[in-house]
Amino acid sequence: MSEKLDAESYLKSGSNELRVLEYQAAGMAFGINILKVSKIINNLVDFTEVPETHSAVKGMFKDMDRLVPVVDLAEFLGVVDENTKREKVIVTEFFGVLTGFWVEKLDWIHHFKWEDIIDAERVFSGIDQRYVIGIVKPTEDRMVLLLDYETILLDICPHLRTIDQQAVTIDADFTGKKVLIAEDSAAVRAMMVNEITERGGEMLEASDGAEAWRMYQKQAVDLVICDVEMPQMDGLAVTLQIRGSERPNTPVIVYSSIGDVGMKERARFLKADAHITKLNLNKLLETAVKLMRGEKITEIAPEPSGAEQPVCETIPLD
Repeated sequence: MSEKLDAESYLKSGSNELRVLEYQAAGMAFGINILKVSKIINNLVDFTEVPETHSAVKGMFKDMDRLVPVVDLAEFLGVVDENTKREKVIVTEFFGVLTGFWVEKLDWIHHFKWEDIIDAERVFSGIDQRYVIGIVKPTEDRMVLLLDYETILLDICPHLRTIDQQAVTIDADFTGKKVLIAEDSAAVRAMMVNEITERGGEMLEASDGAEAWRMYQKQAVDLVICDVEMPQMDGLAVTLQIRGSERPNTPVIVYSSIGDVGMKERARFLKADAHITKLNLNKLLETAVKLMRGEKITEIAPEPSGAEQPVCETIPLD
């Protein structure tokens, strides 16, 4: 089985489309948004085990000039099947951190609209489960679980949680400004609301892209901050709608855990004013103030890091 993803056409799409790479772990079907995939490793080489770490972290490997930790996803989820063999590594990049997820095999890339995603929180309705955030149905009799990979990474690397809790040093004044935030994570949304309201801003909050677009149509705002992955309408589709609206020049910041060059290029193509990777609150507030003063962000580019960021290119399945 082989399929190639035309990443360039998807990069430039504002169609509110979600493409899900289906894979298996312990015989179960899981999925990941292909925008979160940096590359697929078919044959893991230069692998080294690492002692005294999370039990699901099996080691690391060298990918060009980068060291990438490898997480046994089935073991992390507690669904280990000793009869299955891990053969593929899905490399992701969140919060500027590269992580490889060890899985059994890749199955297919499915095409969905965001409105087709079943909200797992509503399905489980109070049942304590942490990592399944959505469900898609490639066929009537099959379901694929979408995982919250950001939360998985934060649970493996708890020190990352403290980054957003550090004191914000930027001197940002939002007095008299109205800001619309579209973010499906209640914790991230509350954090941004708290920081902006403390600086005098008035907030409008939306938990999904469709709700944000409805709010935007009803009243003028000075700034929009939106996540990318959201139910009903993603943040890039929201950006596209704003640029075609009666107020097309409203500043838009895409604030996403997906920090690679491909996502930044897609945000630029759809005329977002800036793309900022989550867990960089100082940068977010600094950029917001500049945009509301009428300044232009000259380039949507990766935040500085110690390693070259991966580019989302064509992904072969074989």
